[in-house]
Amino acid sequence: MWNAGCRLFSGVPRRIPLKEVFSYMMLLKRLDKALTDIQTYVCAILFALIIAIGGLNVFCRYVLNDSLTWAEEAMRFICIWMVFIGSSLTIRVDGHVSIDILQSILKNRTIKFVLYVITRLVAASFLVLLLPASVELVMKMGSSYSSAVGISYSIVYLSFPVGAVSMLLSFASAIPYHAWRIKEGGEAK
Repeated sequence: MWNAGCRLFSGVPRRIPLKEVFSYMMLLKRLDKALTDIQTYVCAILFALIIAIGGLNVFCRYVLNDSLTWAEEAMRFICIWMVFIGSSLTIRVDGHVSIDILQSILKNRTIKFVLYVITRLVAASFLVLLLPASVELVMKMGSSYSSAVGISYSIVYLSFPVGAVSMLLSFASAIPYHAWRIKEGGEAK
């Protein structure tokens, strides 16, 4: 007999009301939408910064005859951050380059579904495996500073752990969505 009044970890399973399940799902959807919006705005701001710094450097070089010494390095560091954050947005739309010839010639939707999930889980596993090493690298680079901008390289290298966590969250959202589309007979993209 299910005991609806028990606590979650009391040892006795409890029946979760359907209303509660839907409220959790709606909360997760809102959090996922908020994360997507944050990723989008951060990428847009970083891209605008690259354009502004590049434009300012061109102006200084050709109008003032004195280029900014820090502009190229700053644009490179901003671009690194933008790539890692933007990769998570690309995961959400299943836009990364992949070899899907096997998936396109298969007719069985269940095999396509399984193949899709396995390939995406392999990619997510790769991120999980690299995460500890990237955090260690961030810690080690705390005393090294860039020559032109003068910021710690740990800020630059922090882009990988932040991007990896962001990509893992995107995988958690995208894999079920795209796999369900494949299972129902559509395409992942």
